[in-house]
Amino acid sequence: MKHLRNCIIALLISPFTPLLIWVGMVVALYQRRKEVNLLRQALPGLACAINTDCPSGFVCVSGRCVPDKA
Repeated sequence: MKHLRNCIIALLISPFTPLLIWVGMVVALYQRRKEVNLLRQALPGLACAINTDCPSGFVCVSGRCVPDKA
């Protein structure tokens, strides 16, 4: 009886797996966007001429410090 219960639970949960993947993706994108917005607020107009003008973890692109993606 226990095996039948486990099979029924698996069959009920399995259709929701793709939905859970999409929910995880949306949550990850939301958190990334929130982090980028916080960085923009912390460093609103940080201008630079070369990479050494920027804090660690940032590079100079078109005269502005942006987070390094490496």
